[in-house]
Amino acid sequence: MEMRPKIRVSLEKTEGSILDIGGGGEGVIAKACGPDTVSLDISKREIEEAKSSGAVAQWFLCDACSMPFRNETFDAATFFFSLMYIKTREKKRKALMETRRVLKSTGTLYLWDVVIQREPDPYIIHVDAGLPGGEEISTGYGCGGEGKEQTLQLVHQLAEEAGMKVAKTKSNKDWFETSFKPV
Repeated sequence: MEMRPKIRVSLEKTEGSILDIGGGGEGVIAKACGPDTVSLDISKREIEEAKSSGAVAQWFLCDACSMPFRNETFDAATFFFSLMYIKTREKKRKALMETRRVLKSTGTLYLWDVVIQREPDPYIIHVDAGLPGGEEISTGYGCGGEGKEQTLQLVHQLAEEAGMKVAKTKSNKDWFETSFKPV
């Protein structure tokens, strides 16, 4: 049996207006940050799953490359193991550009994701997330197919192209946590 990477993430409550991109599934960021969180996902099924697991947020069914929000609306934006599902470099860049557009000039983008090489296919990682109130969420994220490759360097480059600079980064072999500030 192949060993899959397993990681532990501890989340803190983020203040202000928060946009969670790809927030369906377990609804981790909505659970960590509270019901004022604006969460979007491209999948109605993922949104319904998050709602049924107790994630309370303002939910939007939309594409991260075309968000229905005004410029500079949010104090913070998050991608919690969701950028990996956006397959091509160009679409990742568009999603980050759109995130920059809706993020206040004083805001912060927080991003947690995985380093994905060509193999194995599908790529799967197990995540244990500790929430501010003590709740623990244990889940897996995975994707496969062409165009799934992702590195921290690629994400940094795409964020820079979108008009953001790296504020802080923590990484290891399998995953990374990074934040960006608008330039």
